Order: sequence, then C-alpha cells, then structure tokens
Amino acid sequence: MAPIAVAYDMTFPNRNPAGSGVYATELLSQLKLRDDVSVSVIESPPGGGFPRTMGWLMGGAGRAVDHARLVHCPAFVAPWRLGVPLVLTIHDTSTEKFPDDHPLEWRTYTRLFLPQRARDARRVITGTEFTRREIIRDLGVREDRVVVTPYGVAERFALPRRQPPVPGAPPLLLFPGAPTRRKNLELVLSGMAEAPEGSALRRARLVITGGAPERFPHHVTRIESLGLADRVEWRGKVPAADMPQLMASADLLVYPSLNEGFGFPALEAMLTRTPVVASNAGCLPEVLGDAALLVDPHNVKAFVEAAGSILTNEEIRKGLVDRGRAQVKKYSWAKCATQTVEVYRAALA
Repeated sequence: MAPIAVAYDMTFPNRNPAGSGVYATELLSQLKLRDDVSVSVIESPPGGGFPRTMGWLMGGAGRAVDHARLVHCPAFVAPWRLGVPLVLTIHDTSTEKFPDDHPLEWRTYTRLFLPQRARDARRVITGTEFTRREIIRDLGVREDRVVVTPYGVAERFALPRRQPPVPGAPPLLLFPGAPTRRKNLELVLSGMAEAPEGSALRRARLVITGGAPERFPHHVTRIESLGLADRVEWRGKVPAADMPQLMASADLLVYPSLNEGFGFPALEAMLTRTPVVASNAGCLPEVLGDAALLVDPHNVKAFVEAAGSILTNEEIRKGLVDRGRAQVKKYSWAKCATQTVEVYRAALA
C-alpha cells in the first residue's frame, strides 16, 4: 500500500512555540519516521503580516498542497480552497470563555470562522475526551467526526538529574506559562500569602515563566500588595531547551488552570520527577488521574493544604512522584502518530 501523501500546515504552529506548537512539532517528527505516510510541510512565506496571512488562508495554502491527498492543519486555523480533504486539530475551545486572554484577530477567527471550518473538516482531532465533548457542543461538529488522539510528552524532560535539596533553602514553586486569566495565578499568590506563619509554603519562592511583568501589571500590583515581591521571580519566555532542567529544579509545579484542553506542563513535570498540584477543572482530572493533587481552582484553603502536604510530607511527595512516572507513560508521541494516521485513513474513506 502506497504511503498517504499529507500536506502538513506549519504556518500557525511556527508562530506559537508553546501548546499547539509543541503538538505540531512533536507529531511531525514522529510522522516523518513512518513509512505509511509521506508528509510534506507547507507554510506561508516568511514575513507574516495581515495581508500575507490572508493570502495564505484564501488561496496560498491550496496552491501549496501540490499532490497531497489531504491537508492536516494542526493548530486550529484551516485555510480555505484546499481542494482535498481537511483534517483539523483543535486543542480547546477556551477563547470564548476567556476572551481577554487572546488578541482581537484570534477572537474574530474563532468566533466567525472556526465553527464552520471545523464542520467542513473530514475529521477533527483533539487530545482529550473533555475537549471532544466541548468541540461537539460549542462548534456543532458531528460526533462521529471528532476523534481523540492523546498527545505525548517530549523525551527531553526525562534527561535532567535532580539535585539534592539544600538544607534550609526555601522551597521553589514553578508556575509554567504566561499568567493569563485562564491560568489562575491568583490562586497561587493568595495561597502563598495566606499560608500559616512558619510553614514551608509561607517561605516558598515562586518562579513564573512565559511572560514578562510589564505584560501583567495587575499581577505585579497584586504581588506587591500581598508582600510577595521578594518571593516572586519573573523569568520571561524560557527557551524550550532549558525548561526540563528548570522543572527538575522545582520542589512543586503549580498548575491551577480554570480550563485546559490537555495540559503539557503538568505531565512534563511528572517526567522530571517534580510533583504537581493542579486544578480539578477542564481536562486535568482526565489527563493527570491520581498522579497529582487536584483542588478546586477557587479554593485557596484547599490549595494551601495540598501544596503544604507535598512540601512537608515525604510519603505524599514520593507517592505522587511514583504515580506521576507511571501516568506519563500513558502518553507517547509515537502512539499519537499511529492514531493520527488512522484518522487520515478514516478521512480519506
């Protein structure tokens, strides 16, 4: 049987190195290793800008398809006039729920165009059953056309060696990603400020990655008002190559999102043997199972108790680390690629 010729649109994943960009890049690497699919990357010419983007969406992508039998758009955005069947990956439907987290052009696309492009696709791929249900409900896609292919975790997160703790050093909490409203940094800040005097959480330091303080002045003001300025460090956008070691250096990853479509950072932390406190919202109970302590994302007291127990109770910590290592084994990019090729076959059938 001849390999399936697929045009794989990297235009928009290349503009977002996190989240959808991670998925698109990791999946592409695995697809290229297979002999049952022949993948050619297509993308808009460099330069960006609104006119060039619209040119790509309205015809440029269709002209780039060449002899492919289908197009896979792995990051929400699907050009028009492709001339062959479309497979579209949608990672979540959070834009309408948290509009302030997204620029105007993205809100416009997801509101006016994404529902119809999703319904036009032969198949829609997503990472969790939670998001599958949201796509069916929010975008009106037929149930039989939305397929779950659980994502993977990059193997580089298994490489760092954890260093022994420094006696007397304050614990290190890691908040991965830009602290948009959906990511719920407020819960962590409140917990650090309200933790009991003398407790590990009351002494803990917090590192925030993915955003600079000038982008989030309301958080800066809140940090100062809570007396946390000397305990919070903004790292900005940490290079992907540096994230495994940073995660391995943390005593606890805090991930209290109000909504998630998959949740890469929590699984990545588990692979580095860093325990996780996460919210019980969105897909996180489905993805993390019993390998993280899950709390109500609006309950400060629950967060304080969960974080404190991990920082002070070695039995709880070790149990989470062991369960985390087992949980992360369920997620493989090679398996994701196999399931994705099955989706391609179904789309062509």
